[in-house]
Amino acid sequence: MILHTVNSSPLSTFSLHDCLKQLDDNDILLLISDGVIAASATIEQQPTLLKLHESQRLFVLRDDLVARGLDVKVGEIIDYPAFVDLTIQCKSQLAW
Repeated sequence: MILHTVNSSPLSTFSLHDCLKQLDDNDILLLISDGVIAASATIEQQPTLLKLHESQRLFVLRDDLVARGLDVKVGEIIDYPAFVDLTIQCKSQLAW
């Protein structure tokens, strides 16, 4: 199981798009920094993000949402201790 972290906006880079193409069935996606925009904006990858949300494999860092004044449409909102728990739970981490 790999923890994928996306830290750039899907409106300015292809990081999220590329990441989603590489996700395996048991991998987890965490949106951080400007990556949290993907959880609140209507984007092309929305159906894939919704599937990840439904399978409880999509997470969004709360502090980054608050810093940007955003609300989420998909994903479980987590704090830094939960972020640490995800890194411990996963075999490795891949940053996008």
